[in-house]
Amino acid sequence: MANGSTHSIVGGLAGLVVAIGDTDQSGNLQHDFLLAMGVGTAFSKLPDVLEPSLNNPHHRQFCHSVIVLGLIGYGLKKAYEWRPQDRVEAFARGLALCAGAGYLSHLLLDATSSRSLPFCGKFN
Repeated sequence: MANGSTHSIVGGLAGLVVAIGDTDQSGNLQHDFLLAMGVGTAFSKLPDVLEPSLNNPHHRQFCHSVIVLGLIGYGLKKAYEWRPQDRVEAFARGLALCAGAGYLSHLLLDATSSRSLPFCGKFN
């Protein structure tokens, strides 16, 4: 099972992959690598901030669910398709992509564990 360090490393790498892979129409990079890694790392911890384990192996509820996985995936698709009109929108788009990739990395790591993810979970 992935621990906090693993989630941080994979989340940071997810942000970096977004920064490397997301280019403009001319093929130019659009994101700062360090910022992308930092955002990915921070958001990879968010599911456990929202639903801390507190030594409870059944802490995974709604924020760790298959439904949220699908919603984050859909949000990433929409953010990827977004064509910003100015620098503020471009920054928001990059933030959404890196944050979503970080959160998604956490859920995917948890999905591969023996406890996996609940379909919906409870709203605590």
